[in-house]
Amino acid sequence: MPDVYANGLEISGKAVDAKTIAAMPDVCFTPPENPATPPGVPIPYPSFGMASDTESGTATVLIAGKTVNIKNKSDLSKTSGTEAGCAAKKGVITSKNTGKGYFNSWSGDVKFEGEPVIRMTDLATNNHASPVGNTVTWPHVAKLTSGAYNCETLLTEMKIYLHAHKDNPCGSQTHEGKQRQSEHMVMNAFSSNSRKSDTPIAGFEKYSAQDAPCICMQGPGHCNPDSTHGRKTTKQFELVADLKAKGKKPTLGAVIDHEMKSIEDNHEDLKPKGSEKVKAALDCLRQVVENYFEWVTGKDKKEMRKTECRMPQPNEDFPSPPSGVRLPTTVTAFG
Repeated sequence: MPDVYANGLEISGKAVDAKTIAAMPDVCFTPPENPATPPGVPIPYPSFGMASDTESGTATVLIAGKTVNIKNKSDLSKTSGTEAGCAAKKGVITSKNTGKGYFNSWSGDVKFEGEPVIRMTDLATNNHASPVGNTVTWPHVAKLTSGAYNCETLLTEMKIYLHAHKDNPCGSQTHEGKQRQSEHMVMNAFSSNSRKSDTPIAGFEKYSAQDAPCICMQGPGHCNPDSTHGRKTTKQFELVADLKAKGKKPTLGAVIDHEMKSIEDNHEDLKPKGSEKVKAALDCLRQVVENYFEWVTGKDKKEMRKTECRMPQPNEDFPSPPSGVRLPTTVTAFG
């Protein structure tokens, strides 16, 4: 399998085992077609697109002798998973099933033949008759690496369970007898109108607390000094207190750096500290977070990091600490 990367993410092309996975919902009309249901029955299907079906890619810059996916030119000639939606109308939006796949994001600085390349985690929509697809955007999955390490393999080995919040797998896990909890790698109150809201702020319209990248950490949270989740939450208090004291507005770069340092310092499975594997695992997590916010903001990494985000408010966005737990003195002065 080819191993050619841009920004630490494998480049997608006809020779690469990359795919868009289970983009839902792809609603297609399905038989029977009868007087009760004239166009058929609308049923949501998973829709899959394979990079091996690339067409209209690069002409001169190739990977393993085959064309590569680039912005504004490439698409996937077909998708699958919707074959049963074969009533006359087919796709609810596009009137197609097994239609083309198109890419919606790409590298901000690596180009082939003058156009940005498509990479692992770049987004695609499936089942097209035209540039408006039948499915929601979904990551284009190939491989993520840090140095010699495959990120998926390394994070699994280290028990760092990366997930979207809505797919929380932490309920079945414990650490030292304490339940693990799903923790946003970057606090959602920086991108949403409140910690409990999933309404994104201006400029972050693609953000969703349910879809944002999370990891499992030992609970309970709520600033509990006896749990890793709680200590990370306390560090969020301290970051906001420090920003307020200095009269600074938070930027994504500063927030991501602080949150990654807090994960490094507090996650129970990132041991031994400073080891090659831990450094690689942290780099993998940072790549995921930065790529996610590049997509959310529609900016390249440099400009994304400069983007101002929301200042969380102590009374709205931070949970009350457990009885007897004292917050840092700087936090009590939020005002």
